Amino acid sequence: MRRCFRYEYVVKTIFIFASAFTIILSLGIVQRVVPFLTFPLVLAFVALAIFYSRITTQRYHDLGFSSWQAFARSGFRIQSGLFTKNGEHGINEYDEAINYKKLFKGRHRIDIYSDILKVNGETYSYEKFLGKYSIRMSNYAKINMFTEYLQKNYAAKENQMFRTGPINKVFEIPEDDFNQFISKNNFIVVVNSLHMKIKDLNVFIRKEDFKYTIILDKYINDITKELLSDYNFPGLASEDEGYIYYKKINKSDFIMWAKYVA
Repeated sequence: MRRCFRYEYVVKTIFIFASAFTIILSLGIVQRVVPFLTFPLVLAFVALAIFYSRITTQRYHDLGFSSWQAFARSGFRIQSGLFTKNGEHGINEYDEAINYKKLFKGRHRIDIYSDILKVNGETYSYEKFLGKYSIRMSNYAKINMFTEYLQKNYAAKENQMFRTGPINKVFEIPEDDFNQFISKNNFIVVVNSLHMKIKDLNVFIRKEDFKYTIILDKYINDITKELLSDYNFPGLASEDEGYIYYKKINKSDFIMWAKYVA
């Protein structure tokens, strides 16, 4: 469950309480005039209560608390800290990136995890060692641009993980060749479902307070002023010890940046 930031939480809470108050005031009139609408109004009230519980948990996630801690702290009380305290800086464990696939609809996509690759949704296991990717592919893998590229350019080795398991093909591909394949075919690269690789930077993009925020982690990026100027990031820039932020980016500005830079 993602984070809910302070301003977003305040706005949504005001909406929820205003809607709930309106429903309560309307119930007496509705019961007398149009009684068949009473049940839908009660359902709407219950839905608002569930929605409020959800965003409150998300707000606690923004502050760094787990769902269990959120449940223990909230109960039936309204705590002022939810409305006044800023969330954790940078990227915490509850952060959720935007839908990169939706943003770059129509482009090829590769998701890279510690031991698997997903190329346009198809999954392949791999190991990386001494500048090479060893990519394991089932003999029954679908034929697509990635499998065709491997079969055309690299010799396959047969591999059987278990004595009675299926026999797979293993292709060894140098890291430079792999990166050229990605670049040539205009892939978007997403690392661990969190960061999107844009040129030389791993960029994290999230929705924050109804707008977009771009975050650069200083610990995983080699950042210079010259490099940043090449990316022409939109939004309001700030930084702390671990991160550089570009906040309050309107959707139109963000889409324009994504189109021409990413």
